[in-house]
Amino acid sequence: MLKRKPLHSTLLYLAVICLVVYLIAPFLWLVIMSFSSANDLTQKPLRWIPSKLDISSYKDLLTMGINSRGELFVNALRNSLTTAFIAVFVSLLVTIPASWVLSRYSGRKRWVLTAAIFTFMLPPVAYALPLYRMLTRMGWLDNSISLAFVYCTIVLPFCVWLIKENIDSIPYELEESAIIDGAGITKRIVLVVMPLLFPALGTVGLLALIMAWDEYFYALLFTSSKEAITLPVVIANLASGRQSNYNLIAAGGVIASTPPVLIGVLFQRALIRGLVQGGVKE
Repeated sequence: MLKRKPLHSTLLYLAVICLVVYLIAPFLWLVIMSFSSANDLTQKPLRWIPSKLDISSYKDLLTMGINSRGELFVNALRNSLTTAFIAVFVSLLVTIPASWVLSRYSGRKRWVLTAAIFTFMLPPVAYALPLYRMLTRMGWLDNSISLAFVYCTIVLPFCVWLIKENIDSIPYELEESAIIDGAGITKRIVLVVMPLLFPALGTVGLLALIMAWDEYFYALLFTSSKEAITLPVVIANLASGRQSNYNLIAAGGVIASTPPVLIGVLFQRALIRGLVQGGVKE
């Protein structure tokens, strides 16, 4: 291997350090804000390091009480988990057979993939009115499960697009061997394709979960009660009014970011494998 010059190594490490600081600094400041008092965040000049750790914001958001802020926040946390996981589960359930068909019969079904990509590129506001009218007529407004199916309009095209590319990289000869052994379409997908798709499914599932978890526009339009409202809407409401409680908003942001971060850390290896798998022919 070629030996790097000292200047080259120094610049490389400096670039890595700048990138890490750029990525971590906003979240680190969010954590610091969540443990700061209101006086520390409003005084001039700004106190970057809190005079003492203040956990009152977390207590306010996580303490249950009748018609309290904590009850609304905890219910929103539960609703977000329910909605996001249902949306991801339904999307992946449909994605696997749909992506297989689009991959193996791409010549005949190419227009379907084009339509899916087109719907993914459109802004959510384009679907707001027809979805609202449909949910109103069916009596499904202000419901976590119906909101999850609405999220599928965003998540499903994204999942199909990425999983189809991964199936393209799986040699069809493997399925031909299964056909010789008498395997039908279902067995070929379950026994041959899916074991090779697990890393990609984990990656796409995580990215889809983040998309559903962070979605704000549809949740704002289609939910209003504590039985269905989601975390992004509740956190946004904390900033409304004449005076914003910055440490309370920061604490809500830290709590809301914890589930995706934990899932990403736990499935880090599968995430990395899934990101590179689609670009490598086996």
